[in-house]
Amino acid sequence: MELFSQPVFQALVAGLLSWLSVSLGAAIIFTRRQFSRRAMDCLLGAAGGMMLAAAFFGLLQPALELSAHLGRWSFAPIIPGLLLGAAFLWGLDRVLPHIHMLQDTTEGLSTSWRRSILLVTAMALHHIPEGLAIGVGYGAAAAESLNVGSESLGLTTALVLTFSIMLQNVPEGLVVSTAMRAEGYSARKSCFYGVLSGVTAPLGAVPGALAAGIAAGLLPVALSFAAGAMIYVVVEEVIPEANVSGNGNLATVSCIFGICLVLALSSLVK
Repeated sequence: MELFSQPVFQALVAGLLSWLSVSLGAAIIFTRRQFSRRAMDCLLGAAGGMMLAAAFFGLLQPALELSAHLGRWSFAPIIPGLLLGAAFLWGLDRVLPHIHMLQDTTEGLSTSWRRSILLVTAMALHHIPEGLAIGVGYGAAAAESLNVGSESLGLTTALVLTFSIMLQNVPEGLVVSTAMRAEGYSARKSCFYGVLSGVTAPLGAVPGALAAGIAAGLLPVALSFAAGAMIYVVVEEVIPEANVSGNGNLATVSCIFGICLVLALSSLVK
């Protein structure tokens, strides 16, 4: 039973559950050949809102509480973490070849990969910071059990963070499989690509947990690093994607709804 109490194992299981939620979303393609662009934009907006809320309520708020002993300088370890997290995703965005659903210009290094692979790679980028956030959450919870953290970093917070990410992964999985279906692939192959796009979630969870367990003093930096990576993805990719088809108002309302959902969830379980 000792294995189940290890933060790395907990993070791996949570990462696998996150991948499962992506897979469930991708499987919805079997119920219908295509979904309206309006519906897709609403789903993307809601997913972006949930990612933002998870970053602020599940990562940045605990990070600030951990560094509260610094007084008016409590922000000092947070800002470097945020910048490093954003820089990490920016670097991946510049290097890893990918293409967004409504674009024809390939980003990242030059490649001969097929459009389908590039589309999957683009969404896989979204799940890297999610995996890191999950891992850091469980690593922080383990640190709190050793009396080096605060109550805000308990297992409950890590579970809320996991569930929030799982919720927003369902529409993201559907978005990928729908895009693949529009490219002319069968429902089975579209679902496969949707499932494949979520594999980076568990791959990011383990190093996230390991990083959070290195030193208790670095926990605020680790938490804000994961938050910075998530915020970068939302601002650089998710929100622009949801607005590009002229459904910006609906996408924005959906984004706010996503934030409210995670806020309510965070408050109810505490």
